[in-house]
Amino acid sequence: MTFSHLGLSFLDQGPILVRAHRIDNYAVHVDDGLLTRLTGLLTDVLERLDSPDVVIAVDTGAAEHHLGAVTAAVLSTGRPFQVVPVPAGEASKSPRGLSALVRALHHHRASRRTLLLAVGGGMVCDLATTAAAGYMRGIPYALLPTTVLAQVDAAIGGKGGLDDNGAKNLLGAFHHPAAVFVDPLLTGTLPERHVRNGLAEVIKVALIDDTDDLFHVLEQHPDQLPTGQALTGIVRAAIAAKLRLLADDPFEQGDLRRLLNLGHCIGHPYEAATGYRVLHGEAVAVGMAAAAAHAHLAGVTTLAERDRILRLLDAYRLPAALPEAMRERTWEGMDTVRRVRGGPLHLVLPRTPGHCTVTDDIDRASYDKAVSELAARP
Repeated sequence: MTFSHLGLSFLDQGPILVRAHRIDNYAVHVDDGLLTRLTGLLTDVLERLDSPDVVIAVDTGAAEHHLGAVTAAVLSTGRPFQVVPVPAGEASKSPRGLSALVRALHHHRASRRTLLLAVGGGMVCDLATTAAAGYMRGIPYALLPTTVLAQVDAAIGGKGGLDDNGAKNLLGAFHHPAAVFVDPLLTGTLPERHVRNGLAEVIKVALIDDTDDLFHVLEQHPDQLPTGQALTGIVRAAIAAKLRLLADDPFEQGDLRRLLNLGHCIGHPYEAATGYRVLHGEAVAVGMAAAAAHAHLAGVTTLAERDRILRLLDAYRLPAALPEAMRERTWEGMDTVRRVRGGPLHLVLPRTPGHCTVTDDIDRASYDKAVSELAARP
């Protein structure tokens, strides 16, 4: 049977090729005091999306400090809204947490055009990204990160992840937001430990992309945590560096050996091995230290550069050694990652700030040597 007048034939052989392209354009707004201008920024997003309403998913840890200002801004847009509290802590970054948020969206009659606005740290950014990707096959969302870690990492790049079966980010999705609102002043309510936790990710990105001389900036005043305009400049530079690194492959389709995994091949398994008692940035700091130690032992970098990295971690009071009690369990977690990926870890090794290389994997003897070298430091 043919339809020759249409140029079609059911007798044609071969596959039917499909080409689907999508381009996401959105702004990452970075400014001190941005929260005071949130109404106007949100109104622009809501009008562009033709969104009739808003659901605010807020980390209960952030709600005490920021929810009042956020709800006032949303109220001023004239859109009806609902608030969904998300229990603070890593336990919410899970299939159970996802199910609870999806149930809440359904309960509040969220539609395909409802804007999901996530307010809080990395956990709620990851959770909201994943929920927005899956609910009704995809709804628009925006992020208002309130921690340094979330502002420079979790809220940037449109990648959501959930922990499951003892594995970090085993589930998740790529789904870019409609907007990201970064106000570094919001981090002023954080405990000092959480600020340092976020700076670990800044150090990581500075080791990979040092276009703005970010590593040197961090070395200048490590005895003082950056605040005000200094922090805003650091956050903006870290975001720009991460986006440059993601530009060629925003959905990570081409290569799992991403430079942004620096510190994560060991850091993620260590974080999971502790039952998430250590903060994410702290675990990444340990992973970076181990990568630097291995890079020196493998001849990838010099002792001076290794020590430069370790000194900066020490200066910001970030952990730079894997606890002996975690050595075996962390290695077992690395094996789990190998199984999930169906191949080697692709360990990222730092040479100098702005220059890293990727090695296929690390064997047990080399891992033990690097861990032991760090443990022997004074």
